[in-house]
Amino acid sequence: MTIERILITGGSGFLGQALVRELEAGPIGSRLAELRLLDLAPAPLRAGLPIVPIVADVCDPGAVADACRGVDAVIHAASLVDWGEATVRRLEQVNVTGAENVVRACQEGGVPTLVYTSTMDVVCGTAPVVRADETTPYPTRFTNEYSRTKALAEQRVLAAHGSKRSPRDGESPEDCRLSTCALRPCGMYGEGDPYHVANVLRVVRAGRLPFRIGDSTAPFEHVYVGNVARAHLLALERLAEGDPTPGGQAYFVTDDTPAVGFLDFMEHILTPLGYELPPASRRIPYALAFAAGAAAEAAAFLCRPFFRFVPTLTRSSVRFVCHEHTFRGDKLRRDLGYAPAYEEATARQRTIAYFRALESEQTAT
Repeated sequence: MTIERILITGGSGFLGQALVRELEAGPIGSRLAELRLLDLAPAPLRAGLPIVPIVADVCDPGAVADACRGVDAVIHAASLVDWGEATVRRLEQVNVTGAENVVRACQEGGVPTLVYTSTMDVVCGTAPVVRADETTPYPTRFTNEYSRTKALAEQRVLAAHGSKRSPRDGESPEDCRLSTCALRPCGMYGEGDPYHVANVLRVVRAGRLPFRIGDSTAPFEHVYVGNVARAHLLALERLAEGDPTPGGQAYFVTDDTPAVGFLDFMEHILTPLGYELPPASRRIPYALAFAAGAAAEAAAFLCRPFFRFVPTLTRSSVRFVCHEHTFRGDKLRRDLGYAPAYEEATARQRTIAYFRALESEQTAT
């Protein structure tokens, strides 16, 4: 099937804009008649792509149904990424109900192909994650609601693979099935990163990172957002071509580079921007940092009826930095022939250039 119309939910976001850039540079984009970008924020237009911005919420089933009507494929990248500030109800609305709305809209609107953006967090619990692959089970206890709701959403999307959908023109109703798969990026970074690089940069700039936590050399798997976008488009093409291999499957997306400590990785980006991380000799014990994170979370919860603040240190952030988080990307390479399109040096340079330009803009204003 030729892909002529695509809907990307979360099209104005971090991954959404990377998907737009990759479409603009690739063969799928040259064939597009329409690229719909659904998001709460208006999507920026780009020359060379027939972009149709749709300002809507994935929690609105009617808006999602309208956005899906007539498209050949959907990439559901919209989600609420949060590790403690949002309420459980809001996370469930956006991440779980939003995914259910997209699945239903695809089924009722006759959309043949759906690629879901999951996350490495769906297999992350209280213990370190060492060389996890797609056989690694979901944890028995999630440490935050973001991970839990993303796991539930992933299960909803994968369970919908092979489900009946409305026929399109010329199709036999008996043959109309929805094809789905889920991609699990590791720690994404790159241009527009509002989570990893931006958060560390904000904390360091404000002088709120006077020490390192625990050993902090535990390997942490990062992946460049451009490579994640390429993986999504590869999966989309294979499903649209009728390849049964990725159908109903989940895939970790990694870069083919050795994982290093979280702060060590960030140091290579922050140092060229003129910021220094605390030296390795200046650290506090893991147990003390974990207790401080728990106390900060409790204070944020108690203050919520009166005012909101986001603690810099949380139990999740301490685990994030001090526990190993490494993953295997063999299945994606084996099943779909994936290989990172951007080497680490190029990805890092592009990331540094983006944040350097952003710093210059903020200084000018």
